[in-house]
Amino acid sequence: MSTVPSGELRFRQGRSGDLAATYALAERSLADAARRQGVNPGGADPDPAGFEERWRLDRPLIEFIAAQEGCYWLCEERGELVGFARVARFEGMEELTELMVAPGHYGRGIGRGLVERCWPGPPTPTMGRVAVAAGAATDLSLCADFGVLPVTGHWHLRHSVEEYVLRRSQETADLGQPDIHLLNADRAVEEWQRLEPPAVGFARPALHEFFGRTRTCLARFDAAGGEVVGLCWVSPRGEVGPAVGATPEDLVPVVLAALDRSAKVQEPEWLGVYCTTDSWWLLRHLRRLGFTVYWPSWIMSSVPLPGLDRFMPTRPAHLL
Repeated sequence: MSTVPSGELRFRQGRSGDLAATYALAERSLADAARRQGVNPGGADPDPAGFEERWRLDRPLIEFIAAQEGCYWLCEERGELVGFARVARFEGMEELTELMVAPGHYGRGIGRGLVERCWPGPPTPTMGRVAVAAGAATDLSLCADFGVLPVTGHWHLRHSVEEYVLRRSQETADLGQPDIHLLNADRAVEEWQRLEPPAVGFARPALHEFFGRTRTCLARFDAAGGEVVGLCWVSPRGEVGPAVGATPEDLVPVVLAALDRSAKVQEPEWLGVYCTTDSWWLLRHLRRLGFTVYWPSWIMSSVPLPGLDRFMPTRPAHLL
């Protein structure tokens, strides 16, 4: 049943000129969600002074998602932006990439009103749906009303770089380093087209063509050196993912190589990755290195996703 939100709320389709404003709202909403869920108790909102730089860095990915077929809806109250939602459509799957409501406006039906406009009917056999939803009961219940159900956990894992480098150095001294190669963009997209669809159930060539222009692809070949068995994108900013393996075990070496690269080249204070709870081999190794769960959520889908045990989601977490 459709919900008509209270107050003087107005829904309209978003435009390219709204992208910076919705990005700013997403920052505030995520910071507030972190406080409410105890992920970052007492944490402050993002520093407004650094907004332009953060927007400059994240803008290419946001603009890529906005350029895909799908929908982009905003909710306003007396001219003030209070919520937005965006869906990007790939081959046979619609991904709810963002659903944000401004702090202080929860419980008014804004989120439901936005999703109703993005997903006005049920999913179909030819067009599935997927979303990453926060672990709160209200978030999961809202998404479930639109035909998607939890299929696996989605964990934001974190670790201090100093401790990671120490533990990895001890590990590699005992085990050695796997043979990892850089792929050029054309070969990387080709290999992603081969390995990813069997893992997630749909193809995203445009996404990987975008990553081929903005990220580096690390690859591991089989013992004979003839076939790629693991892939991982890593950005110039050290963002690791997505990654995929021919088997769950094949996922581990390329992710660790990407983390090593990020730790040594970028030298951030923290390393962060997103991981599915199905990725048992990868989770075991990351936990052994000292990674902890920073923010739990769920991957929700209207159809089974066949191989998430050998897939690691995108970072930042706009897309699966």
